[in-house]
Amino acid sequence: MSLTIANSVGILEDVGDDSDWESVPSSAESDAEDSGSDENKHIAAPPLLPIAHSIASPTDSLCNVCKDLKLSPKRFVVLPSDKEKRNKPDDPNINMGTVKAIRSRSHCPFCRLVLVALGGGKVPDEEDGKNISVVMSWNTDGIIPDVDEPWNHIPQIRTLNPYAEKSKGDYLNSKKLNLFPEITLLANDSPTDLKAFFARLIRNDSIDFSIVRSWLSLCERYHGDSCNKSNLLNHKITNPADEIPSFRLIDVDSNCLVLRPSQCRYVALSYVWGKKADFLRTLSTTVNELEKPGALLRPEFYDRIPMTIRDAMQVVREIGLQYLWVDCLCIIQDDETGSKADAIAKMDLVYGGAFVTIMAASGKDANSGLPGVRLGTRGERQPIEELVPGFRLAYKTTYQDYIDDVVYYTRAWTFQERQFTSRSLVFIGGQVVFNCGQADQWREDVVCEDKRIVSKQLKAPETNDIGKFEGLLQSYSELSLTFESDIYNAFAGLARYFQSELKTSLCHGIPNIYFDWFLLWYPLEYQKRRKLAPSWSWSGWIGQSWPRMWDWYTRRLDKIHGAQRTRTWIIWYHRLAHDSTKCIPILPPRKNKNDRQSKTLSQATNFYGGRVRDRFPFDCSKTLPSDRTLDSAPEYYKDTLNPTPGSGFLQFWTVSVMLKIKPAMSVAKPGPDNKLPRLGIFGRDSEHELGTLYLTSEWCAIDGNVGGTHEFILLCEGREERAENHRYDEEPGWKYMVMLIEWHGDWAERVSIGCIDRHELKQAIGDGPVWKEIILA
Repeated sequence: MSLTIANSVGILEDVGDDSDWESVPSSAESDAEDSGSDENKHIAAPPLLPIAHSIASPTDSLCNVCKDLKLSPKRFVVLPSDKEKRNKPDDPNINMGTVKAIRSRSHCPFCRLVLVALGGGKVPDEEDGKNISVVMSWNTDGIIPDVDEPWNHIPQIRTLNPYAEKSKGDYLNSKKLNLFPEITLLANDSPTDLKAFFARLIRNDSIDFSIVRSWLSLCERYHGDSCNKSNLLNHKITNPADEIPSFRLIDVDSNCLVLRPSQCRYVALSYVWGKKADFLRTLSTTVNELEKPGALLRPEFYDRIPMTIRDAMQVVREIGLQYLWVDCLCIIQDDETGSKADAIAKMDLVYGGAFVTIMAASGKDANSGLPGVRLGTRGERQPIEELVPGFRLAYKTTYQDYIDDVVYYTRAWTFQERQFTSRSLVFIGGQVVFNCGQADQWREDVVCEDKRIVSKQLKAPETNDIGKFEGLLQSYSELSLTFESDIYNAFAGLARYFQSELKTSLCHGIPNIYFDWFLLWYPLEYQKRRKLAPSWSWSGWIGQSWPRMWDWYTRRLDKIHGAQRTRTWIIWYHRLAHDSTKCIPILPPRKNKNDRQSKTLSQATNFYGGRVRDRFPFDCSKTLPSDRTLDSAPEYYKDTLNPTPGSGFLQFWTVSVMLKIKPAMSVAKPGPDNKLPRLGIFGRDSEHELGTLYLTSEWCAIDGNVGGTHEFILLCEGREERAENHRYDEEPGWKYMVMLIEWHGDWAERVSIGCIDRHELKQAIGDGPVWKEIILA
């Protein structure tokens, strides 16, 4: 099959048949490569697309600034003999002038490329009354060999990295700008035989799937079993059908659904449904028909298959596989209590077991399709400019450049799908990008068929790290849902991961085993109350939450568990139903073997096995929940993440204090930029600030809230910032973490989290601190 490819800025010559090159080396070639032979560092790659004639416009000419740079193909390669340049590249900082000036030089191809690399029309001319300037520096891409090693004959590939700044050293930090842009040489113009890391032309009309097949082959050959599991799963999932009785796949050859195909390779699709999900879905009344060969070609079904799914089926065929998993067709959508619930709860198995996941990252809905699968659907121009004949530069895009403008990365359902996939084909920005456990962005427009790239090992994730779990909650909490009732369903796969790694269940999204400190999350942006989930959990709020114990204590799970033995005291109980008085412990307290004189288990130890001490100067012996009924208590979404779901109402005893709130007097400590109003906590001495907390403007506007007296409860001990020298437990800085609450009859809700110094309890207004039973909704 000979193809003639039309480039957006020039006509390319015939590129020949896909079979003209071999994507994976033969065994003899492999043996030569493995022996370290210098001549075999490159893996066979598809031939570069040739350029028939100049792609420059007749009016193009380099401006004086760019002429003075004296750019040439040779400057993008540092040869082994040039040791000085290898260690210290020339021209570390190149001033290109202001954005206004660069924009005015539209005749200059390099100025155009620099502007596109930064973000094009998204780059502001000025900010805060200051003109934005552009500075560039040389950098090295790819593997950097040691010049003293015997293989130091490998050239280094160099890139130009532009960045914008308001003044010298004051970089423009805008989400609209592209992330770490790189400009490099077109591989066709390389002055050496080395092509890896350079940009390559891509077909203008459609994706070359021979390249995609090559990526998959290279991953299997060089990465082996390490890429058969995701970063979140420490084991390979061989057959999801073993645990999901209703597991179905689309057979793209027979064009029908098949039930429980055993031990087969399949592809999963991750995509956005969109607001108008009026397309084909498997129902209990149609599933039998859809399982008949050829069913998906019948007009009554085919015409209702959205374009993204049709394209995904074609991708599966192009990469030589047979089976595809798509939620709307492989799950019976009207089975609300049986197979549907079971499949939704095990999304980690579905996506973790897929050989590769297709991510329709650029689609706003299910009918958007996959760019480049069908002829003429790429939709993006490849950013290449010709400086002089035979010398062309390109901006190497990354898929992160497009994330802010697409719906896919804002959705809660697709978030967990991305987390569990082992390999992915990301369709975004008019291209397809391959990722796996050892590959970071193999792209159509960059030559990556090189053993130094293919065999590069990415850093394995840390296992003893609470920040990994907090980060998942933080990222998930900011994402959107079409139906708020899916707040737990869309987290179900991740909940199974929490349960597997932390050896604990989740209570409305909060891990039981570290319950006290996971409750100390802060809002990072304006939050709106999700009224059908508990206020004490991140699940009860729409907007990003920040669990941050990694930031003020340590990431180590073992250290955190040990600290909570001495820094907590509450025995947390969960009311089983909103209209019931029965309570069960969130985590049954463990008896301390040395505490033989304790009368009851709850009096003996806290949640974490620490001995209960006389922490406060008043009677704190009551910890068991009293028999209390609630009037007009709301009924929350069912906690599908917990095998024994409760009502979402916590019942417990702790210290209650009355304190005042008014504008903060202190300066905020460095940290994430929080736009919410920052208020101070004050006691009897109204001039002495005890601590601070962030509150919504709406809450502050209610009569008496600012300047008034309010109830706070003590949750545990914690810190505002990490101790110096990592001596967390020995250094001062431990405080009482407090929750501002608001009562609604018999039950209260969380308003915000703050902290006060431990010796400041004497500042409590009224009767002082008291031991009190709380029902927190």
